[in-house]
Amino acid sequence: MRDQVGLFKYTKPNQVLANKTSDMNNADQNSGIFMVKYPFYPSTDPNKIEADYAEIRLAEIVYMLAECKFRAGDRATAAQLLNTVRRRNYPANSASLYPAGGATLTEQEMLDEWGREFIGEGRRRIDLIRFGKFNTSTWWDKAADADDHTKIYPIPLNALNVSPQLVQNPGY
Repeated sequence: MRDQVGLFKYTKPNQVLANKTSDMNNADQNSGIFMVKYPFYPSTDPNKIEADYAEIRLAEIVYMLAECKFRAGDRATAAQLLNTVRRRNYPANSASLYPAGGATLTEQEMLDEWGREFIGEGRRRIDLIRFGKFNTSTWWDKAADADDHTKIYPIPLNALNVSPQLVQNPGY
């Protein structure tokens, strides 16, 4: 962990940064705290291969079903499904569990719940796109943007060069 945020690429160890600007253009991977949800476990086996990263979790399947129920208007079942996952961290009757009728469950709360449960698992972008918030909201130093083309990625140039039938996605 570094106790500063900024671009450390050309900084020597124990050197204090002159420019401590924190934005998407001026930082690097060793700024701040690293999240480790799937740690590498110590082993003395020199041939051990670490391959236990979760592709999909049961919680993700439960959340997908909860979102479907929510979008269909069944907030009570959506809240019940979310609580099946949340109960592993909160005791019965905790204020952190959703009320039985799902009255507090809104679209924003559903999006926030996805973010809380799956923090650091690389799915926030697709959640923001699905909820229509990726380009319409402000986050960190990214302002809201009416140009919606960044919801899809550009087709790589090498793929376009190989296949003349491919056409670049709009906006790139």
